[in-house]
Amino acid sequence: MDPEDDVATAETDPAGVGPGGGTPYTVYFPSQDGYRAADLAHAAPLPQVGDLVDYLDEAGVTHRYRVREVVHTLQVAPAYRPAPRGQAGVAGEGAAESGDQHLVPEATELRAGLPEVVLEELGEKGSDRTG
Repeated sequence: MDPEDDVATAETDPAGVGPGGGTPYTVYFPSQDGYRAADLAHAAPLPQVGDLVDYLDEAGVTHRYRVREVVHTLQVAPAYRPAPRGQAGVAGEGAAESGDQHLVPEATELRAGLPEVVLEELGEKGSDRTG
């Protein structure tokens, strides 16, 4: 069997992943007041620290950013989360009691949250060149 046959038969757009693979994530753009968060409209490959990201704004101006930090998040599964305020009994039986205690649950009680990608501004595309 030819190894290249495996590449040709690989699924290029798995259901729920988006074109070319990837994951949904939240991007944090620097602003004068700190950061503004934006969730991607569809899944994309997760950038790594140091990667350059170009953002094309509504006016067609390209802004260049560098990935400063990528934070992977974990959260307890829905059945183990406390009920929202005013909705007692909505969460599963294993929901944590409200209080200051933050126990780490068993592995099957965790799920991945959206990764967070924090950017730092470099200026307009091409303006960061060094000679």
